[in-house]
Amino acid sequence: MPTLLQALLIETLPADTDPILTLFVNTILPAMEREFALIPAMGGSEIVHYHNLVKLGDQHAQENAQRWANKPDQSLLVHVLNGLLIAWNLSLHLSPRQQLKDEEKRLLCLGIALHDYNKYVKAQGEEQAPPKAHEIEEIINLCRELGTKLNFTEFWTEWPDYLLEIAFLAQNTQFNVDSSSIISLWENEQRQFTIKDKRLTDILRHLLAFGDIAVHISDPAEIITTTKGDRLRDHLYWLNISKKLVYHRLRDCRGLITNQIHNAVVNFAHELGWEEMLCFAQGVVYLAPNDVTKPQFTDVQTAVWDNLINGNEERNQKGLAEYFQSGDVGYVRDGKGLKIAPQTSELFTPQDLICQLPEVVQVKVANTKSPATPKRLEKLDLNPTEIQFLNTGADIRADRLAEFIILAQKEFFANSSDYINWILNTLELAAEISPEATQKQSGGVNYGWYQVAANYIAKNPTLDENQVRKYLQDLANKLANWAEENKLLAENSSPTYQAFIDYLSEYLEIFTTGDKNSDFTQELTAYTQAKITNKPLCSFSSGEALAEEQLDTVVLFKPQQYSNKNALGGGRIKRGISKIWSLEMLLRQAFLGAPAGKLEEQQPVFLYIFPAYVYSPQVAKAVRLLVKEFKRVNLWEVRKHWLDAEMQYQGLQNLPWRENDDVEEGRFAKSKNYSVTDLPFMAMTYTTTRGKTVTDAWVEPIFLALSLPLLLGVKVVATASPDPLYASDQEFLQSAVVDGAAGFWQLLNTSSNVRIQELSPALNRLLITYSLHLDNRSKKPDARWQALTGTVRDLVTDVLNIFAISDQGFRNSKKEPGNNDVKRIWNYAQTWVKGDKQMQEKLKLIERIVQEYRQFYQVNVGESSHSILLPISKALEVILTVPNHLETDDIILQGAGQLYDALERQEAFKRPLLMNKTVEYSERKNQELMAIRQFMTTCVNDLFLGLYKGDRALLQENRNRIKSGAEFAYRWLSLPSKNTEQNT
Repeated sequence: MPTLLQALLIETLPADTDPILTLFVNTILPAMEREFALIPAMGGSEIVHYHNLVKLGDQHAQENAQRWANKPDQSLLVHVLNGLLIAWNLSLHLSPRQQLKDEEKRLLCLGIALHDYNKYVKAQGEEQAPPKAHEIEEIINLCRELGTKLNFTEFWTEWPDYLLEIAFLAQNTQFNVDSSSIISLWENEQRQFTIKDKRLTDILRHLLAFGDIAVHISDPAEIITTTKGDRLRDHLYWLNISKKLVYHRLRDCRGLITNQIHNAVVNFAHELGWEEMLCFAQGVVYLAPNDVTKPQFTDVQTAVWDNLINGNEERNQKGLAEYFQSGDVGYVRDGKGLKIAPQTSELFTPQDLICQLPEVVQVKVANTKSPATPKRLEKLDLNPTEIQFLNTGADIRADRLAEFIILAQKEFFANSSDYINWILNTLELAAEISPEATQKQSGGVNYGWYQVAANYIAKNPTLDENQVRKYLQDLANKLANWAEENKLLAENSSPTYQAFIDYLSEYLEIFTTGDKNSDFTQELTAYTQAKITNKPLCSFSSGEALAEEQLDTVVLFKPQQYSNKNALGGGRIKRGISKIWSLEMLLRQAFLGAPAGKLEEQQPVFLYIFPAYVYSPQVAKAVRLLVKEFKRVNLWEVRKHWLDAEMQYQGLQNLPWRENDDVEEGRFAKSKNYSVTDLPFMAMTYTTTRGKTVTDAWVEPIFLALSLPLLLGVKVVATASPDPLYASDQEFLQSAVVDGAAGFWQLLNTSSNVRIQELSPALNRLLITYSLHLDNRSKKPDARWQALTGTVRDLVTDVLNIFAISDQGFRNSKKEPGNNDVKRIWNYAQTWVKGDKQMQEKLKLIERIVQEYRQFYQVNVGESSHSILLPISKALEVILTVPNHLETDDIILQGAGQLYDALERQEAFKRPLLMNKTVEYSERKNQELMAIRQFMTTCVNDLFLGLYKGDRALLQENRNRIKSGAEFAYRWLSLPSKNTEQNT
């Protein structure tokens, strides 16, 4: 079964992709994921680096470890994969004479796969250092060993014949002092290059170097501001590729709106003949024609705005207008009727809006079973005859007609008596209802128009819902034309458009040398305006931009949520929202389906997915596919897959991560429902909870924050904040950041900032906790996550609680633990104590105690817990009941004596030393007595006096935990595999 990353790449690669690249993805990529996913190419934990360097004898281990750890994380997996894809994309621009042959394409793949072999060797934590540049034979042997691990044979059966070329490219990808590019050092009588060395040195080596330099770049502007750009241009020159590197950068990261801007600029760049090569959270580096000129910035602004609002049909990208027109966004209906977001009237002309309203009313007014018209009519002073007549038309049809009339009047004809007369005349009700009657209101609700609507429906009872829908559209079209002819509509203006253009001017760079300066005057004006009393202040961007009132048609949370929290003696803070953040909120409503004004009730946790430095375009599209089809994770399924893989994170590859998990090559390259050009930059999604507690809300996102970096090589921030915490992946070093999580995460003693080598241990710790809780303290389908904090508290207090919780679960289910259960729970404990010396010693002590009493007492694991635990139960009983003044030796002797008496009452076959008839009976008795004394000595000296400091109250408190641990240790030591090991 393909891995998650492999499946995403297979489906998003174009159908005409070179078969060699497709074969690489199918054969070598899964092996790279296994070997490279946890190895840092850059960044990583300082502690882990330090220990590895000390083993290698590095005299500057502390300094080097700190220097490496001060860089942001990037796994060797995505370092190699993105480097290969970037080099591959560049190779397509070689001249016809330089185009790669099939064997050279394979060498490109395998050479870059091994180019950082030194990082792989150092990450193994062994004392053997990677070979030096002059140690050619050792380099070749290491490449042969790694090639076997990475499944090179399935990719290319002839690869051993080209091992010298592969090793040469791996060693000489980088043009630095560690290179060994002199051909004579590599060739001798025993080994010769199979292909011409000029192809290696003049083409393949430069392609690999370009890809390797590219994956070290963290910001698109670095092609101008650092020497990395100069080095990339040098390789283009040596490859005779007559192209220029240009870029666009957006110095901000808000979420969907910045992604939309990026994609719009990419579309604009395609029209200029620019091809994206490197994709960052903040922009793109392109390969452009040699005669490229800087485009007019106003043209870019216009194109970006048009793409944001209207989308790009050719590239299958939806715009915001489509969601407005269908009523999905920009409208909210409450007890007082429909409301329109301010942006709606700014994005469309009044005439267009009037024509859109019937469709919006059809979508939003859907209370078929409980129409509002009958309740509204009750508020009017009507005689019985009128009520009886109107009730025949008081249904959902009247609701829709009334809400259309009310909304149109409120938004476009608030002070127009002509509108009232026109409606009455058009509905042919002017003789029956006066204009004054239509304006009867109470509590902000217009009841008069409901009477008009009910009257019209009652007079036309044969109209069905579809006919009413068509009539409303005809009515809207006539109204728009009438209003336009009589000049009753206000001129359209769009402060949102102007705010967006100003935002682009401030933040967007295209093919510049970094000379764009901030408009200080504008910033100062906005700040000054924000300080005015009762002036709205944007909750997201503070005083950076002018703000307006938060409306429930726009924001996803409750408006003015914290209005009562003001400083003593200070002015009243009025929470607002800027135009840019209003657009962001509307985009989230449209593309994420987030409900306006109600999302916070679902306790959302946002996941912001950043590239680790850079995406190649192919990887960016793969990540985009996952985010688009992301499926809610079932943690019962997570537990199953993880355990099936013997507690290895690779088992999570087989989870149903997406709504459609059928893998088909190039499926999305030819789909009309999926944009193959839409890139994620900083991808974004969110989770909600079915439960009511903060713990319920966080169990899934914490799992995702730890697992996605392992599976995709990305960097993930999980936070309840709708505002991304970072504008770029370079602003945080870690692979996963868990911000403001529920209390159980803090109790787990796991850092909220997780480096790449810490991902797997942290994920194992989390999944052990989840698994124990799901197995023993929940009942499917109710996971009872609200009780998870108690489970975590028990586990971090004492490793023996793993056994106590499991024992409780088996007792509740009235089931005896089987061999697989015992292995699983013992593995939980061994994994849990890693890195905790005190816990490790405690677990080893319990295991040693059981090993010692198994020397003289053994029963079948099918017997009762009382029988299995007889020796430890008796030992604890003696320790807890003897007088306090008794000496240690006396406690040991008394305990040994009582235990011997208890054994005398047991069947002989339970006493293995006594059953050994190859030894004289007296000797057997003596061996048994010595074993009993040794066991009792360990219980008194190491358990009672050592672990529990001679505190009988503490020992009594932990008595059941000790017995639970001892029982599982006994069952584990009794497993057939363990017995085989002991016999050998």
